[in-house]
Amino acid sequence: MDVFLDMTGTITDMESENLAMLKLAERLKKRFAIPLEPREIVERIEEYRKPSMDKRDKEYTPIRYLVLEAVKKISPRRLCSSDAYWVLDEYSKVHGEFVRLAPNALEGLKKLRGMAEHMGVITDGDRPYTENLLENLGIADFFDSVTTAEDAGVGKPNPKIFQMALKNSKSEPKVYIGDSEKRDMKGAKGVGMITVKIGDFTKYGDHLARDLLEAARVIEDLLRRYS
Repeated sequence: MDVFLDMTGTITDMESENLAMLKLAERLKKRFAIPLEPREIVERIEEYRKPSMDKRDKEYTPIRYLVLEAVKKISPRRLCSSDAYWVLDEYSKVHGEFVRLAPNALEGLKKLRGMAEHMGVITDGDRPYTENLLENLGIADFFDSVTTAEDAGVGKPNPKIFQMALKNSKSEPKVYIGDSEKRDMKGAKGVGMITVKIGDFTKYGDHLARDLLEAARVIEDLLRRYS
């Protein structure tokens, strides 16, 4: 059996993801003397990047570049090249510092690793961001492959990103775990994967679990049926 997982909101805790963006905004405010409160800076960044994020399944612009362009618009001074490099690097760095694993995620990953012949990540994140985050969370060694939207040129639910990840697959069944109905469940089912939705409700997923540990137990039951 091969298992692939979404990153944000599935492996990681969303509250800590939001905290990381707030911490980034605090650093941006300090470096560029931006006359806005950190939460307002986050709102302006989210507002700027939303049109691109909404169409990421058709054309992917790395998130760190969207953040940089948003900062250029709200900064009271023009950014030089060293400023730009700082923003790009800080985006990944601050998430590595503040993002934490979701509850029971580590236990779930350990259980999944014991069952999976191949275990991979499929994420709408940027490549440097994802690699840095996996290392800082101490879970990089759990995964045999990492496929990002930056690699594929498109995000989920476009089948291209799933198909790219599945080139690394070795066995059946192929299972996908995620927290988004549209991007994860519909996307993975569109390429024939068995799906497990993290959350309280699912319309498109094959199975439902509260967290990664429960998802691992669901998959353990599936594996018994295939053996």
